[in-house]
Amino acid sequence: MSDSAAFHEIDDAVRKDAMKEWWNRYGTWVVAAAVVVVAAAGMVGWRQYDQAQRAAASTAYSAAVAQAATDPAAARAELEKQATAAPEPYRSLAALVAAQLRATPEEQVTSLIAVAPALPARELSDLALVIAGFKSVGTPKAQETMALLEPLAAPDRPYQVSVRELQAMTAMGKGDAKVARQLWTEIVKDRAAPQGTAQRASAMLSVHGAAEAK
Repeated sequence: MSDSAAFHEIDDAVRKDAMKEWWNRYGTWVVAAAVVVVAAAGMVGWRQYDQAQRAAASTAYSAAVAQAATDPAAARAELEKQATAAPEPYRSLAALVAAQLRATPEEQVTSLIAVAPALPARELSDLALVIAGFKSVGTPKAQETMALLEPLAAPDRPYQVSVRELQAMTAMGKGDAKVARQLWTEIVKDRAAPQGTAQRASAMLSVHGAAEAK
């Protein structure tokens, strides 16, 4: 073997040993870094896919809601499909609207009450019951629905003012003007009450008189 060939062989062996040592020391981190890069790329791809899915769901939901004005039955059928397959929040919104497209107020109330427990957010569940409460006024389901709304009148619930308004309406329906006036007064004095609700309560007090002083 020539000196030159021997040198190259020794040099190759040294390089291999050096590479082996380097890999033993840093190889795990190289693999970890590669996994992070691949995962990051996958996350970006997933986010783009998720955004595309949500955009499509938004378009489909808006189209179904618009269709409700001209063809409620078809709109309800489409929304019921979305209520089982669309990404949130469109799945929940579709379920809420589909329930309100039932043929009669009684059917709408029944559907809203059935939908409420399945909604993932408590605010949406409460909203379904409050809508059911307003739709139940003047129907045989009024008393049943109002009983379900009792817990929603608690101070920490988002629609407590709407529940008090419903309770006042129910009280007036029973001829109990005293309770109704008291509830309307509470709404008017509540600084957190929505403007429209407070204005309605004030108007009702103008018609039926102020609450009696305690």
